[in-house]
Amino acid sequence: TTEIYTLSLHDALPIFAPHHIRVQTRARDRDDYLAHPASGESICDQDVARIRGALASAGRRRPQLQIVVSDGLNANAVNENARAILPPLRRALTAAGLHVGDVDVVIDNGRVRAGYHAGAIVDADAIVHFIGERPGTGLDTLSAYLTYGRDAAGQPRWSPDLDHSATTAVCGIHRRGRPPAEAVDEIARLVRRIVETRRSGVALHE
Repeated sequence: TTEIYTLSLHDALPIFAPHHIRVQTRARDRDDYLAHPASGESICDQDVARIRGALASAGRRRPQLQIVVSDGLNANAVNENARAILPPLRRALTAAGLHVGDVDVVIDNGRVRAGYHAGAIVDADAIVHFIGERPGTGLDTLSAYLTYGRDAAGQPRWSPDLDHSATTAVCGIHRRGRPPAEAVDEIARLVRRIVETRRSGVALHE
């Protein structure tokens, strides 16, 4: 089990995220990440500056939707499933008329709230955050957390204290669970609804 917890993102990364910036959370290392969950909830200051610099230097427009990828508790779930889901998802979202950020944010030692932090840094309207989960089960399942980051007045609501009820989760993405192709359709449908209604999580069903 320890070996699974310490797996890292490998050479598949350029395949599923050919344009990305790879960053770290405040966790000093994997042991710190596991022992102190809060250390994986925000991106370190140095990499916050790198993300902002990358956006500014390229003159890129603010993304309507930002894709974020974290190793989470099980990087192998990302290695195994992301290549089958990210490229077709990006195509589906673009075909739906959504502006997806040109550069994916890939986070080492990231938890769900690290995605909120990425959304705040790039000032995205919404994020789709993929995280590896279920270590030790042999299934290596991927989850997607979909979050709308603006309040009723259109102001950013990204915050370290943003309640997880504001997030819509699509879980169990795996060839023996929810197949990647099925997950692409579900996520794309949900994202369109989230952007149209300007709400996510519990509020999406009100």
